[in-house]
Amino acid sequence: MRDGVDQVILDTRAINLKSVSVVESDSTLSTKFGEATDALGTPLVVSLPASLSAKGQKYTLRVAYATTSGCTAVQFLPPSQTAGKVHPYLFTQCQAIHCRSLIPVPDSPVHKFPYTASVTVPRPLVALMSALSTGKTENSDNTVTYTFNQKVPMPTYLIALAVGNLVSRDIGPRSAVWSEPETVDLGAFEFAETEKFLSAAEAICGPYAWGRYDVLLMPPSFPYGGMENPCLTFVTPTLLAGDRSLANVVAHEIAHSWMGNLVTSQTWEHFWMNEGFTVFLERKIVESLYGKQTADLHAVLGWKALEESVELFGHDHAFTCLNCKLNGIDPDDAFSSIPYEKGFNLLVYLEQLVGGSEKMNPFLEAHCKKYQFGTVNTDDWVQFFLDYFKDKVDSKVLGSIDWETWLRKPGMPPQPNFDRTLVDSAHKLAQKLIDCNGDQGCDCVDISKWGSNQVLVMLEQLQSMQSTVFSEAGNDLAPAKQKFVALLQKLDQTYKLSSFKNAEIRFRWLTLCVRSGYSAMFQNAVDFLVSQGRMKFVRPLYRDLYRCEESKNLAVETFKANMSIYHAICSKMVAKDLQISS
Repeated sequence: MRDGVDQVILDTRAINLKSVSVVESDSTLSTKFGEATDALGTPLVVSLPASLSAKGQKYTLRVAYATTSGCTAVQFLPPSQTAGKVHPYLFTQCQAIHCRSLIPVPDSPVHKFPYTASVTVPRPLVALMSALSTGKTENSDNTVTYTFNQKVPMPTYLIALAVGNLVSRDIGPRSAVWSEPETVDLGAFEFAETEKFLSAAEAICGPYAWGRYDVLLMPPSFPYGGMENPCLTFVTPTLLAGDRSLANVVAHEIAHSWMGNLVTSQTWEHFWMNEGFTVFLERKIVESLYGKQTADLHAVLGWKALEESVELFGHDHAFTCLNCKLNGIDPDDAFSSIPYEKGFNLLVYLEQLVGGSEKMNPFLEAHCKKYQFGTVNTDDWVQFFLDYFKDKVDSKVLGSIDWETWLRKPGMPPQPNFDRTLVDSAHKLAQKLIDCNGDQGCDCVDISKWGSNQVLVMLEQLQSMQSTVFSEAGNDLAPAKQKFVALLQKLDQTYKLSSFKNAEIRFRWLTLCVRSGYSAMFQNAVDFLVSQGRMKFVRPLYRDLYRCEESKNLAVETFKANMSIYHAICSKMVAKDLQISS
């Protein structure tokens, strides 16, 4: 404690406070709530007596409180929304600033600390947390108490809890998959390469610091592809493609073990330093296991996602900057692929500038060593980068970097050079399909041996061509849409795209159909929307249904009838997209 500090301020949102006391003296402290804001919640100000304000004073605060129905960090699922249909399920999602509705804490990434916890649940449910398990106790009242210890300092947004009818399967020497019994074997197959991903990341960034790396296969309503909770990554069941083709999401979450968890962005304005670095490391993992062509194919898919995000916000919007200013804005409102993909492309540019991975990989390890267990901001990191390479790279080369444009100017960055072998073959098929207009020739290319990501590139290229065709049609859009529907019908007959289990392919296929006004596929889109709650899929597909005059009411009616199945974060964002007031 610094000398003269007379208050502690904790972030809260929608909690029922009972008291704050000092554990050592069992004395109750005076408290008051500050001014509430919709974005940030309500600060809890705890006044300290003079006896606790002296320099070096140590004490423990006990906050007695209860969460309320306004807790945005927790989702309770009734048995009907689980795979087994017998037991309820609970899980938390604290990123970005939702931990304050679960626990009164300094809820900003700059504050990192270890934690211990005990969780009591009714038998036969199991509790898991983003920490190492230290035991369980069977209680006489038909409950079980689980205890946990996270020794590595971490930010509050990584505090995680899941409770359900959970079982596990080992998939490596330090990893297991957890899930409901009905899906655990599917998860064990899908994520069997986890140890390979971990070893590849360690070869670049140094030893894994967290002990265990387990994976929890979540219920369908989980709003993200994955969440990098230490020791226990949460992943969406939309990754269950049956062929491990989407397991790169686990590579992404593993990369977070260094980029984001071990080294954390100082505030949400520097979020790109979590996600851009993580995507950069993720694709290095993919390259080490599957080759450069595959990694560059992922990079091209990421570039397309970046283009779509910039187009959605607008090329001059502040949220398209890497180091953007939030100024009291809820970080959820700024969330997009921009910090991921624009950050990745900056690091690719820098890698190519300094001499390739032989120079950049040692820098990544040095980055992790310098900032491990702490936080980093953009300007400090830029200086560290320049200092590291000043004796390794020509000063004129380093002086040519336009940091201000890369970091603080809006819009698209310059695109690096990627290996386009797999991309070009996918683009050629897309062009052939457009040229034949669905009449002939659609079945002349065999894609049965293509990887899923190559099919994705083909579908995304069709989306780009679709946008061009519709834009050129101007006011005479109906005939253009009819022609595109005919093309999609032929495409489906040839390649059976409607039958694909891969969620990424289903999403892009349905996007093409909805944007064309292909009414026969609207119900397929609705079925997909209510089968899962991953925001990457749910938000854009609802927006497309809403923009299409034929399906606008369907979008609103579907969301209103099913909003309870989505996580609170997802419901909030979709309601904004559909202009539905709370």
